[in-house]
Amino acid sequence: MRSWPGRIVAILAAVLIGCLLGVLSATISFGRGDRICKGVSVSGVSVGGLTKAQASSLLRAWAREKLSRTIALTALDKRWTGTPAAFGARIDWRGAVDNAFAVGRSGNIFQKAACVVFAGGGSKAIEARTLIDPSQAKRAFAKVGRAVNRPHKDARMRVDNNHLVVSQDECGIKLNEDRAVGAMARALQTGDSIITLPVETDAPDVIAGDASGIDTLLARFTTTFNPGKVGRTHNLTLAARSLSGVILKPGDEFSVNRTVGQRLVERGFRTAQIFVKGKLEDGIGGGVCQVSSTLYNSVLLAALKVKERHPHSRTVPYVRPGRDATVAYPARDFRFENSNPSAICVITRVGGTRLTVEIYGSAQDKKSIQVYTSGAKRTGAGQTTVVDSSLKPGQKKTVDKGASGVSVTVFRKILNTDGSATTEIVSRDRYVAQNAVVAVGPTARKTSEAALTPSSNQIPGVNGPRIE
Repeated sequence: MRSWPGRIVAILAAVLIGCLLGVLSATISFGRGDRICKGVSVSGVSVGGLTKAQASSLLRAWAREKLSRTIALTALDKRWTGTPAAFGARIDWRGAVDNAFAVGRSGNIFQKAACVVFAGGGSKAIEARTLIDPSQAKRAFAKVGRAVNRPHKDARMRVDNNHLVVSQDECGIKLNEDRAVGAMARALQTGDSIITLPVETDAPDVIAGDASGIDTLLARFTTTFNPGKVGRTHNLTLAARSLSGVILKPGDEFSVNRTVGQRLVERGFRTAQIFVKGKLEDGIGGGVCQVSSTLYNSVLLAALKVKERHPHSRTVPYVRPGRDATVAYPARDFRFENSNPSAICVITRVGGTRLTVEIYGSAQDKKSIQVYTSGAKRTGAGQTTVVDSSLKPGQKKTVDKGASGVSVTVFRKILNTDGSATTEIVSRDRYVAQNAVVAVGPTARKTSEAALTPSSNQIPGVNGPRIE
């Protein structure tokens, strides 16, 4: 016969086993069911005891209401209002439902049992994630930025009475769009209706002190143009002005496309002739290539490092073959690096029929440079005749003068202070011959043929990059 203590232990053991079996049975039964564990909430919304479908319906309505409320964005003394949805926000209520449903169904048996048995517990308080669509938010913040941003001004240089003068740099301010996305996400998470957007200093990349060592002309190159071509001259002048005064610190890269920008009518550029696959056509920005080519030659003579350069498809009249640098936004660019140990600056001058590009730097970086070509081989150009019904019989008009083909190698010789010289191949270029195009008036017997022949102002160029 068992003693009373033994009986008590046996009874307690039986009760404990019964409780464990009961908890285990409840846990298994809950796991097989379709309801969320009691006591579970999502961002303060109680979903415990609901089915997954019921919780989805409840949280979808809650998220819709939260995203449609009015919020205000503030930056400096300006204010904008709208809904979180309009600024690219959304709430991941579906993910929150999945996380709520997983409570009591994930983890080991003890963790599952604890969730089923106990009403409290941090695992039952779930936060629905607020997500921001970066592209949509940045489109909204771009409007804010246009009102807030005041871009910095880099120091630049100019020549005044044959003296180099530095213009002072200026700090600006700008909206930090990346941090603004984070500020909005945090405010939506906490329920704040007023969101202060981060505005920070926009420091200049080049300050006046960076130009302190610039005191010597390193290189100069001049090309000529016809001022009678008004549109082309206007574009050339506009592009040259955008280059003039730029200061490059050691290691900095200069890009014509980045500096001049896209050639658009709304940016002041005009129609002028450009090359399209070797054919002359009217296009926006004709004349910019002469600026890039003139700059290219000055860069060669300053012994700077060329990063990207492309020849035209045919020879051009303002520089010798092999000495041109075509640009076509954004596909083709002319880029070079300030490979000197001291800062340099670019100065342009446009006057009369002359475009001049000068590069200034430190006297210690001045080198004696010779740039020359060798092995030029030319191929003749033919002539293509087309009938133009707008001309009188027997009348002729030159549509395109054409150009002979050339193959050429360009060299750069650097003369060192000790009398030695270093010669390098700059480029090997080939320009394809382009036939001259002559339009003639129709003869009486070829009227029907002329009617089928494109007029001179209808001769299309082959699709390709628009070379300025």
